[in-house]
Amino acid sequence: MILRYSRQARYCVFWLIALMVPLAQAEYLDNLQIWAELRSINERTQVIRSQLQDVQRQHERLRLNEGALNEHIIALSGSSQIFRVLQEQNANLPRFEIDSDLPDLIANTRLAQFRVTQQQREFRDNPGRYPHDLQLTELQDGLQQLVGTAVALQQAQRDLALTAERMRATITEHLFWIPSNPAMGPTWVMDFPGKFLAQIQRLPQQLSLGFNLNQLGLWQWLLLAAILVLAAVLQWFRPRLNEQLSLRHQPVLAYQERLDQWQLRPEEATEQPEPAPPSPWLTPQSLLIHAALSLPMSLGLLVIGVLLSQEQGPEIAVIGKAFIAVALSLFVVQFLLAILEKGQEADLHLGWTETTRETLRRFTYRFARVLLPTSAILALAQQQGVDLTEDVIGPIILVVAAAMIAHHFRQLLRDLPETFVATGTRWLLNLVLVMMPLSLAVLTLLGYYHTALQVTGQFLATFYVLSGWVITEVSVRNGIEWSSIRLRLLREAEEREWTARMEAATAMGETLRETPEKKSDLAQVRQQTQRLARFVLLAVFGSLLYWVWADLVGVFGYFNSLVLWQYGTPEALGIMTVLDLLSALFIVVLTLFLAANLPGVLEMLILSRLALQQGSAYAMTTLLNYVITGIGLVLALSALGVSWDKLQWLVAALSVGLGFGLQEIFANFVSGIILLFERPIRIGDVVTLGNLSGRVRQIHIRATTITDFDRKDIIVPNKTFVTGQLINWSLTDTVTRVVVKIGVAYGSDLERTREILLEAAETNERVLKDPAPQVLFLSFGASTLDHELRIHVKELSDRNPAIDEINRFIDRSFKDANIEIAFQQVDVRFRNSDGLERLISRQNPQSDV
Repeated sequence: MILRYSRQARYCVFWLIALMVPLAQAEYLDNLQIWAELRSINERTQVIRSQLQDVQRQHERLRLNEGALNEHIIALSGSSQIFRVLQEQNANLPRFEIDSDLPDLIANTRLAQFRVTQQQREFRDNPGRYPHDLQLTELQDGLQQLVGTAVALQQAQRDLALTAERMRATITEHLFWIPSNPAMGPTWVMDFPGKFLAQIQRLPQQLSLGFNLNQLGLWQWLLLAAILVLAAVLQWFRPRLNEQLSLRHQPVLAYQERLDQWQLRPEEATEQPEPAPPSPWLTPQSLLIHAALSLPMSLGLLVIGVLLSQEQGPEIAVIGKAFIAVALSLFVVQFLLAILEKGQEADLHLGWTETTRETLRRFTYRFARVLLPTSAILALAQQQGVDLTEDVIGPIILVVAAAMIAHHFRQLLRDLPETFVATGTRWLLNLVLVMMPLSLAVLTLLGYYHTALQVTGQFLATFYVLSGWVITEVSVRNGIEWSSIRLRLLREAEEREWTARMEAATAMGETLRETPEKKSDLAQVRQQTQRLARFVLLAVFGSLLYWVWADLVGVFGYFNSLVLWQYGTPEALGIMTVLDLLSALFIVVLTLFLAANLPGVLEMLILSRLALQQGSAYAMTTLLNYVITGIGLVLALSALGVSWDKLQWLVAALSVGLGFGLQEIFANFVSGIILLFERPIRIGDVVTLGNLSGRVRQIHIRATTITDFDRKDIIVPNKTFVTGQLINWSLTDTVTRVVVKIGVAYGSDLERTREILLEAAETNERVLKDPAPQVLFLSFGASTLDHELRIHVKELSDRNPAIDEINRFIDRSFKDANIEIAFQQVDVRFRNSDGLERLISRQNPQSDV
C-alpha cells in the first residue's frame, strides 16, 4: 500500500513553512504570536505522532509475519498449496515510498529552533523589552517534540521498508525453488480439458485493454511524444538512410575489387602497390544506420505498450507489457535480418562466408517465428499472481517453445562451419543455447512453471547480449585489421620515400644526416590492440550478462538454508550449507581462471609497456600466479568453514612436514623463487648443467623444464641450479668463441696455411669482425703441426653451422694449395730381422728354388 499520510505530511510542511516565514522575517515575536505558533506546532505533532503509531503497528505485524514465515514454509512443505500461500503473502506485502517531505520538515523545524534560541539569548540581555522567556521555552519544547516525532517517523518508515523488502526477498527465493503447478502427468492430462475451458473463460477478466491516461505524468507524456517524433523522423528519412548506407558500402566494394585484381596479378605486385583498405569507422556507421532503419516499428509498439501498461489491479495482466517485449524482440530480429542480407554488413564488413551468412539468416527467420509469440506470452504469464497455479495453456506453450528453441540452436551450431565457431566455444554454446532450453522444458513438465518463466526471460535477454557481442567483436576485429593494413602501407610508403631520397642524395654526391625514425613492431601492436579490445569487450558484455541475471542471484540464498552437515563443538557449533559448498567450488573455479588469464592480462596492459629486462615479466606473472592460487586456496577453505585460527595449525603441521619429509620439495620451491628473483637463468637461455645442455623452456614451482638439442624435455629440480655449477651461454651476451683445430703434415707451407685459415674466417658471414679471428700455431704433434682457428659468432645457433662451413672451405682450399691435412701415422720396426727371414723361408719353402 502507498503511504496514506503523504498528503497530511505535505500539508504540515506547507503550514510549517508558512508560519516559520514570519518567525524568520520578523525581528521578534509577541506573546500572541508565540501562543498561536505553539498551538499549530502541537497540532502538527499530534498528526505526525498518529502516523508514527500507524507505521509502528504495521511494522510490528510485519515482523510477526516474518517470524512465522519459516514456520509456514516448514508446515506446508510438500503441499501443492505452498506456492499459492507464498504468492498471496508476497502480494499483501506493503509497497510504499518513504515520505520525501519529512527531511524538509525536519530541516525547517531545526531552523526555527535556531531562531528561537537566538531570541532567548537576546531576551536575557534585555529582559524588560522582549517577550517572557517562559513562553519562548515552551515554543522551543514544542519544536523539539515536532523534530523528535518527525525523525522517529522517518526511521520507522525506513525500518518498515527494510523489513518488507527482506520478506519479499525471502518469499522470492522460496517461490523460485518450489513447484508452482502440478506435474504434467496422467492426472494433469485428465484435468486439462476442464482447466482449459475455465482459463479461456477467465481471459477477458484477466487481460486489461483499457487506457488510464491519468496515471501518466507530464514528463512521461513528453517522453512518449519524443519517441513518436523519432519514429516518424526515421520513417520519413528512410530513403536517405538507405542512400547513406549505400555510400558506406561503395568504398568497401571498391577495395575488395582492387584487392582481388591485385592478388590475381602477382607479377604486377612490385609495380602496383597494395590497395589501402577503407576507413574502419565505416562498419560501426553502417551498423548504426541499420539500427535506425529497424527502429520505427519497434518504437511504435513501445509507445502502445507504455500506454497500455498502466496498473489495473493485482490479478489483472497488463497487455502493454507484451507489446514492450515484442518491440524489443522485433528490433533484434529486424536488425539481424538486415545485416545478414546479401551485399550487406555480413558480406562486406564482417567478412563472413556465404555459407555462414545463409546459415545465420535461415536460423534468424526460423527463430523469429518462435521468439515473437514467446516474448508476448511470457510477458503476460509473468504477471499472473495466485492464478499462475491454474494456468494450463502457458506451460504447454513454454514446453513447445523451449523444445523448438533448442532444436533451432542445435541445428545452427551443427551447420556453422568450424572456422566460424571453435570446438571449445561450440561446446560452451551447446551447453548454454541447447541444454538450457531443454532444462526449462523439463522444469515445466515437473511443475516448476514459475521458475521456468523467470529463467526464460533471462535466457532471451542473454541471446540478445550474445548477438551483440558477436557482431561487436567481429566489427572490432575487422576494424583493427584494416587499421593495421593502413598503417603498414603508410610505413612502406615512408620507407620508399626515404629510399628515393637516399638514392637521389647519393647520385648528387650528398649524404643525408638524418636517420629514419625507429618504428614499433606492427605485429606486436596489432596483437596487443586485439588483446586489449577483447578484454574491454569481455568486461562490457560480461557486465551486461551479470546485469541480466542479477535478479536471480538473490534466489541462490535459498541454498543457505539447506544444511549438509555440522561440525565443531556444541559451544561453537558450525554448519555447512549447500551455499557454502557452491561458494567454495565457485572460488576454486574463479581462482583457476584468474591464475590462467590474469597474469597474461597484466603482462599485456602493464608489463609490456615497461622497460623490463628479459625474464622479468615472466617472473612477475609467475609470482602473481602463486599469490592468486594461495589467496584462492585460503578463501575456499574459509568458505568450507576452515577459519584462520585453524589454518594456523595446518600451516604449523606443514612446516614440520617440510622440515622432515618434504624438505627436498621445500628446497626446490625456495630455489624456484630464487631463480625468479635473481634470474641466473631465464626463459629461452641456453645452459649447460653437468653433461646436460639445452634451452630453458619453463620455470615451475618445483622444477625447471629444459629442452635439449634432441628436442627432448628434461625436468631438472630447481635446487640443482642453485647449488650446482651452471653455465649460462646467453645470460649477459650471446657472443661465444668457437675453436676450430686443424693439423697439417710436416713440411707444409705454414704461411699459406695461415692465410687460408684467416680467409675461411673472414669470408664467412657468421663470423664476427670484432673480435677479429685468430690463427695460432700451438704445438708440434707426433704427426701434425697443430693449428687453432679462433673465431666469435653472434648467436649460439651459429656455432655448428659456422664450424661446418669453415671446415668445408678449409678442405677445398687445402686441396688447391697441396697442403695435406695430416692424420696419425705409426711406423712398425722389428728388432730381430734374422728370425723374421727364417720365418718367411719356412712359410715359403719353394723360395730357394
